[in-house]
Amino acid sequence: MIAPFPDAALVAWTEADKRATFSPRDHEVIDATFSIRALIVELARRDPIDDDLYDACASLGRLVARQHGSPTLASATIDHACAALGASAAPWRVGARAAVCEGFSAALRETIRAETLTAWEFPRCAVALEDASIAIAAGHPGAEREVLEAWAARAATSAALRGIRRAFVGGPERSRRAMAEALSVAGIEVVDCAFLEPSKDAD
Repeated sequence: MIAPFPDAALVAWTEADKRATFSPRDHEVIDATFSIRALIVELARRDPIDDDLYDACASLGRLVARQHGSPTLASATIDHACAALGASAAPWRVGARAAVCEGFSAALRETIRAETLTAWEFPRCAVALEDASIAIAAGHPGAEREVLEAWAARAATSAALRGIRRAFVGGPERSRRAMAEALSVAGIEVVDCAFLEPSKDAD
């Protein structure tokens, strides 16, 4: 049976997490996730347990990742919660632990993707040349037309504001075409370097 006094359980859970890691950042993350931890404690006391508990655990995992907490914290925190609640043998323990880890992993993937896309923003995707010219690597990995058009428009606007008059544009067809169109609208002469696109017959 789960012991009463959720506040005491919450404090015990928090302290157990802090004992398990020496990272100052983890300690900050533990304190910053107090509210979602309190919700998990409340949901864990329900009988029967419902999906809200697993959703809250997934949210905890996402918060740990987004606030740069460690994988160690994410993987161990539910075990500490169960111990604090006197529920080490609870049937929901495995599912809750998995939900935290899945939320943590999903948030990391989202962060990595966002960082990858940021790397293609102007001027990171460009190299300055002579005579107010630039070379642009139009290799944005976005698949949606709207995403590519918005990216190209941002780059073209920035290039125009910097006084760029000519751009050599290379890359895969879709992103290269989006960039060329945006540059033309901005009044920048485009040299289409389609010959630099990787051959579809290449291994």
